[in-house]
Amino acid sequence: MAKKKEIKTNAMRLLDDNSINYNHYSFAADSEAARTGVGVADIIGKNHNQVFKTILTTDGKGNNFVAVVMSEDSIDFKKLAKEAGVKSLSMLPLKDLTVTTGYEKGGCSPFAMKKTFPTFVDIKSQDVETIIISAGKVGHQIEVKPKVLEELISAKVVDITK
Repeated sequence: MAKKKEIKTNAMRLLDDNSINYNHYSFAADSEAARTGVGVADIIGKNHNQVFKTILTTDGKGNNFVAVVMSEDSIDFKKLAKEAGVKSLSMLPLKDLTVTTGYEKGGCSPFAMKKTFPTFVDIKSQDVETIIISAGKVGHQIEVKPKVLEELISAKVVDITK
């Protein structure tokens, strides 16, 4: 019997290349529950406040910024814009997501995007020992210490939610 090949995403390869420990979770992404962070947390048996989402924003002038926030939270675009040093920000149009990041909706990881963008992680990440974020493929999540984002991709920890 052939051994099932383990999935390795670019985000996971980046963590491996930097000798960073992480846990990988895979799950069927075709259920209604898998469409929300709370549902993902329930599926993989983790606390809701550990699951974070990655959102790409734009200032409309060709500059993009990454926000990593708890899945239940909403970005405060004014706070994020102030932290990014720009006048205003909005979500990157979905049609531009894959071209810009190399990832599809529901599978966007802050690690190993096509280009490294300034990244801001909400301060609530400091309230948990580990956070769970997309591994770069729908149906796959990785669990890392929040500090990894600061150290590996120079993310800045700030208050960016409503």
